[in-house]
Amino acid sequence: MVTRNTGSGRIRVARDHFRQRRGGRSRHHGEVPFRIIGAEPEDWEAVRAIRLRSLSEEPQAYAADYETEARYRPELWQERLATAFSYLAFDDDHDLVGIATGVWTRDGDTHVVGMYVAPEARGHGCAHQLLDAIADLAIRRQGKRLLLEVAESNVRAARCYRSYGFVETGRRRLMDRDLSITQIELQYPLPG
Repeated sequence: MVTRNTGSGRIRVARDHFRQRRGGRSRHHGEVPFRIIGAEPEDWEAVRAIRLRSLSEEPQAYAADYETEARYRPELWQERLATAFSYLAFDDDHDLVGIATGVWTRDGDTHVVGMYVAPEARGHGCAHQLLDAIADLAIRRQGKRLLLEVAESNVRAARCYRSYGFVETGRRRLMDRDLSITQIELQYPLPG
């Protein structure tokens, strides 16, 4: 797997590694198609690149910080991909423009974490397509609901989640890393 930063912050996938792999599908929302694929441990470089981009561009949105994750060794990135289900979004030019991860709990909930859509792909359905991928897998696993936390100040992300169908659970908490940020818990009940 080879990735490179194009200078504009866009992450280019230099191989066709993702195009032919298991179950990747293209969807169209409006005029912009995105290809959503499941990430595997060998995709750690692409995942690392988009994750570090998200932490540098939107630091207030995540409980983690760029400096810590930039020091993670390849083995840790691979382990993270082996223990959760991450989905990557590619645009028509094969640029990596989004990521979302689902983490399952024993009680049937699926936590959506690390959600990020690059600014150039926002407003075109990419986030909803990533959420669809996690919801589809959660339903196959007989999950009850999707859960996520969004910073109260992240109005655009909260609007996106609400337009998908997420509603507030009533739970709020301060972010461990930055006590000035309040996180709101949202849920999306899955059919079942």
